[in-house]
Amino acid sequence: MLGSVKQCIVVTIALMALIAIPFALSAQRAAPPPLPELPARPVMSQAAYPDCVYDFREERDEYGRADATTACIEELDAYQAIALADFPQRMVDHQQAVRDIYEAQVMNNFDYPQDEADRFFARTTQEMADSNPDGPNMATYREMLARWQEDRAYLQERFCRYSGVCSGYTQTAESRARDLEDGEAQPARGEEDNERNSCNTERAGGGILGGILGGVVGEATGLGAIGGFIVGQFAGVLVAEIACQLEPEEQEKMAEATEIVTEQEEVGATAEWVSPTRADVSGSSTVTALTSQPNGARCMDVTDVVIVGGEETRISKRMCRGPGESRYTLAA
Repeated sequence: MLGSVKQCIVVTIALMALIAIPFALSAQRAAPPPLPELPARPVMSQAAYPDCVYDFREERDEYGRADATTACIEELDAYQAIALADFPQRMVDHQQAVRDIYEAQVMNNFDYPQDEADRFFARTTQEMADSNPDGPNMATYREMLARWQEDRAYLQERFCRYSGVCSGYTQTAESRARDLEDGEAQPARGEEDNERNSCNTERAGGGILGGILGGVVGEATGLGAIGGFIVGQFAGVLVAEIACQLEPEEQEKMAEATEIVTEQEEVGATAEWVSPTRADVSGSSTVTALTSQPNGARCMDVTDVVIVGGEETRISKRMCRGPGESRYTLAA
């Protein structure tokens, strides 16, 4: 009888062990490995955006403004190279890394319950969509790219406006409005060529091309034209505000002086002249600055001085020579 009882106990223990095996296996399946972490999302460089877009307005003359726009464009391009240039590719690489993690570690890994695998798939899909060019992960990039493009285009137009060396540049209603914002009162370059060929007293007292560096123009800032116009062959060399005080023979002398100093291409070069027709009229031209422009052009600042009846008029003008050209002409 005792043997039968022992046998029953052994059988019972064996059955209980067999019953416990599925539960143990189930417990093992209920604890899958942790899901992988997604790679760190790229972050744009925190380089400060250049605060120089309107610095050119601090310059009093046009060629100084042109140089200031060039300097700011260089700062903007440096920012673009640091913060913007490679960011789209970095985001593409991020999307690929997210896809690789899902496909290599989760997609066909049956250690993960289906619901967990599905949730991870949804997470990776959302991250990839958010990292598309129009996704929220690219919002800052889009904002800064648009700002860079807008500011650069604005400065390029202002450079052409003030340097006068951009081929085919013409003024528009928008650029004229910008002139007003810049505090410009003189006619726009490339738009008012006739102003150089006529003596317009209505401009007296307004913004004078290049700025008056000393003295006054004409009589109490009236232009008091002698011949009423600039001789055509000198229109590309002389500025109306000062040349209109001269007779044609004097304009020729002044133009010759300008040609002499521009050919020397040296700061400080000076050429003087005296009137062949009036004893109390003389003048000079002096190179005060020499610069190279981004497109290969060379420009110089020339100060013209005219003395009429003991009264001195002094004005600065910009002379430029385009790439491949041999002669400097008044910036247009």
